[in-house]
Amino acid sequence: MMQQGLCTLGDHVADPLTGQRTSQAERHSNIFEYLSRAEPLGFDTIVVGEHHFSDFIMSVPQLFLAWFAAKTEKVRLATGVTLLPHHDPVRLAEDFATLDVISDGRAEMWVGKGVEPKVYQHFGQNATDAVARQQEGLELLLRLWTERDLHWHGQFRAPLAGITLQPRPVQQPHLPVYVSCSNPEATIVPAKLGLNLVLTGLAFDLEQLKPMVSRYHQEWGKCGHSHQPKISLLAHCHIAESSQAALKHLAQYQFSFQRWVFSKRFGMAEKDVELPPRITNLGAQECVIAVGSPQQVLDKIAQLCEMSGCDRFIYQGDYGGQPWPRVMQSLELYGQHVLPEVSKLA
Repeated sequence: MMQQGLCTLGDHVADPLTGQRTSQAERHSNIFEYLSRAEPLGFDTIVVGEHHFSDFIMSVPQLFLAWFAAKTEKVRLATGVTLLPHHDPVRLAEDFATLDVISDGRAEMWVGKGVEPKVYQHFGQNATDAVARQQEGLELLLRLWTERDLHWHGQFRAPLAGITLQPRPVQQPHLPVYVSCSNPEATIVPAKLGLNLVLTGLAFDLEQLKPMVSRYHQEWGKCGHSHQPKISLLAHCHIAESSQAALKHLAQYQFSFQRWVFSKRFGMAEKDVELPPRITNLGAQECVIAVGSPQQVLDKIAQLCEMSGCDRFIYQGDYGGQPWPRVMQSLELYGQHVLPEVSKLA
């Protein structure tokens, strides 16, 4: 049975058609409304992103998730993703153990390095250390959650001498950790550590999915882990009653949003960004965005899930300054017509 999650990254950009942008308070209110529909609609997981120093208003996702821990009963609570290299792993271990306790064992940590070199500068870090910082942080997190009287020495933080983390996570041996990867080599570390994988559909062409997952399973198989690996796949989605209506709407928002995102990632002007066909060819076979009628969105999700071998699909639909009624209409159509069918995918 395919699990499903509902994700927001909390971007706070203007509607490209009107130039108008909601207040931060209204955007936060909309996010709460959006994520509050997860459990009633049947989603298994809520996913909240983390960004810094840009037009995103989600910088501390575990605070949002703590609020939802009190407002929900079943959905799992995940960060998508925690930018591990920017944080002290000891504080993160405490934060997420606390979230796990107050949610009665529903917390997950999804981690990644981030894509903006300037953020490393603002945190007084060197972006060339990102991979090493993340690996060291992952190794320390796992030891903090599973060991007592821990003695540790690393490269990027002060040594630890005989500490025991409190509180202890509810989930044993530790809460689930997913690592965001965008190339086959990046999957080696999570596979060796026995951690799960999260893939973002917009990050690569469809034909890159299978080699990446294959490498992950190959490395996992060498390690003799006693548990099975899990993979979550996130994709942008928009649904309307008809294919024409969905495509017409999303074309007005998707491309301007992606140019903005890519300009930040690569440090270039938006006008100079050339988007790849996997984004611009909405509705085509090679497109990584699930857009169209309910049946077309279902077909695209089935394609993405088959190519990635994922066991959880993550819907992201509130982005790019889209009019809020359209965002919520798409979500309700997904919950009514698509979610029940996606849950049947093997």
